Amino acid sequence: MFSRWMILAASVLCPALSFACDHAARYQCKDAIRQLVVYRSQAMEFAFGEVFAGLPPQVSIQFVSSDDEGYAKYSGRVAYDVEQRTLFVPVVFLSARTPIPLKWAASYWPYYGNARYQQAFPLIAAIDNALWGAVLQETARQKEIDWPHEGCRSVDVTRRLPCEMLISGVASLLTDRHPDIFNSNQMERIWPESFSDFERRSWRNDRDYGDVRRFGGIMLLRPLFSEFGAGSALAYVAQTPFVVEGDNMRASALRYQERARETLQNVRSPAKQEVKVAPESLVLPVSREPRFIALGRRDGV
Repeated sequence: MFSRWMILAASVLCPALSFACDHAARYQCKDAIRQLVVYRSQAMEFAFGEVFAGLPPQVSIQFVSSDDEGYAKYSGRVAYDVEQRTLFVPVVFLSARTPIPLKWAASYWPYYGNARYQQAFPLIAAIDNALWGAVLQETARQKEIDWPHEGCRSVDVTRRLPCEMLISGVASLLTDRHPDIFNSNQMERIWPESFSDFERRSWRNDRDYGDVRRFGGIMLLRPLFSEFGAGSALAYVAQTPFVVEGDNMRASALRYQERARETLQNVRSPAKQEVKVAPESLVLPVSREPRFIALGRRDGV
């Protein structure tokens, strides 16, 4: 027979039900999404440490319809606008399913550990992506640069691919506790020492390009996440573009890591220790003043 404690733990780890709003209860749907944002932000800090320190004390949540500027600007995605310091949530997400109880979302890793949860509640991934974007944008702004970095918009593969590697590496390390296994000994394929040769052959093989972007990004950032914690590593990544120097990606990647260690060695994040001691089943209580609040011109949409 299961004890009461085990039943309670199961209800925290596994949402028993899901809820989808109807048109008549939109104000309740907005409140549920606001609460979901609060839970996910606190789940992130519980899992990784104080990652939101660079954000304003309060960030407004604005619900936007398809005729709003914020909707068009971000192509209908949940997104953080660094200029307005506002989290835009398209009203189409009001009908998205949310877990019951909502407190289940206050634990970060169970969602990414089960593909069924990700399929059932895509809104959680959309919120997480926007919140991590807020962290990276605000941190990059301190150095008066943009996130994603300018190179991601370049038509030059030499500039675009290194930028995409940072994005891919960050995404993998924040959403997968066990990134894909690959042969790290095949360094020439993952970090090509002659980037010009790689560029000439990669246009014929999307897989080669994708492997460098994904696996090269993981190899570039995983040591920094492991040594300094997510908060410090993200701060460095947001403020420091990765570039290929001297046509040698491997040498450039090792140099990027070396410079990161020099910068971060005296700015260690407590996140590394917290990740080790925090059981996945624990839920951070909603006890402090929420950073994200539901305000905005179109809140009555």
